[in-house]
Amino acid sequence: MGIFDEDDGEKTEDATPRKRQEARETGQVPISTELIAALTLIGWFATFLIAGGSLFEGFGGIIVGTLQGMPELASVELTPELITNELGRAVSTIGLSALGLIAPLFALTAFAGYGQIGLGLATKALELKPEKLNPISGFGKLFSMRSVMTTLLSLAKLTVIFVTVALTAWSQFSKIVAIESLELGPALVAIGQVVMRCTTSALVAILVLALADTFFQRYQHDKELRMTKKEVKEEMRSSEGDPQVKARIRRMQREIATRRMMSDVPKATVVITNPTHYAVALSYDREAPPERRGAPKVVAKGVDAVAQRIKEVAREAGVTIYEDVPLARALHARCEIGDEVPAELYQAVAEVLAYVYGLEKGRPVVGA
Repeated sequence: MGIFDEDDGEKTEDATPRKRQEARETGQVPISTELIAALTLIGWFATFLIAGGSLFEGFGGIIVGTLQGMPELASVELTPELITNELGRAVSTIGLSALGLIAPLFALTAFAGYGQIGLGLATKALELKPEKLNPISGFGKLFSMRSVMTTLLSLAKLTVIFVTVALTAWSQFSKIVAIESLELGPALVAIGQVVMRCTTSALVAILVLALADTFFQRYQHDKELRMTKKEVKEEMRSSEGDPQVKARIRRMQREIATRRMMSDVPKATVVITNPTHYAVALSYDREAPPERRGAPKVVAKGVDAVAQRIKEVAREAGVTIYEDVPLARALHARCEIGDEVPAELYQAVAEVLAYVYGLEKGRPVVGA
């Protein structure tokens, strides 16, 4: 192959919709697990800030109630029914609070995944493939360049998060030093404030890294799906059909349409033509009721060889052939097969039909 060949194997073309759909069916989608994890952590943090108090209050209530009821329980026989009732009361107390924490997190995790790739089932990814069970290939993936890069990126992310938290803690250094001189209550409040700011800064760093990973995953996905010019042409050929086959189909369709059109010529009332190029066959049922009669309708038309064939069929069927060059050209240009004659041509066509109906029965057909 020469240096000026059209396709040198470089994948420079964006993936086609068909290629993207095939990749989606195999489970190859641009999803960032980092974003899902970040949103889940933020959801946990926000949920605990909002509803964590009620959960701990429920735990505390159970503990206090248990301690207060111990003297009473000591004097009561512990039956399975009593134990079941006590456990049920504890579970119902904690369960409602826990449900308020867990349900929003499940919804947030599902939304994070759906927002990236939408809803779909990768059916081909569920197929059992023997090569996936090969321990040698699986062991090789552990030490592949991709896994090494993933490990390095994870370490880099941890470093960024650690540095962010360290800088935040350093900015609170004076407050941390002052904690030892505070009483227990204010000290706990100060510690809570420091922990809150460090946690918030860590979550912000995690979210920024997750957003960067999301854009990177989309870029990497598009890059992996790129195609060569040859692949694009082959896919277009396979989806749209080979040009030679399509041309043959169109030719056969024209032949079928022509045969169908020729079968309607013997039913025509008149064929309007010029000497060599145009022929238009009109049909008009003057025996029909006036409300159903309508305007004359074009049942066949053609130029050159097709026009000559129309006239031959008309002669064989005894259909009148009327020569009118301007009218033939106008009808051919403005009407398709099955169309009624346009209103501006009514007068000219009416004169032709009057001539046809004025012919005596059995009179030879007028030649073109």
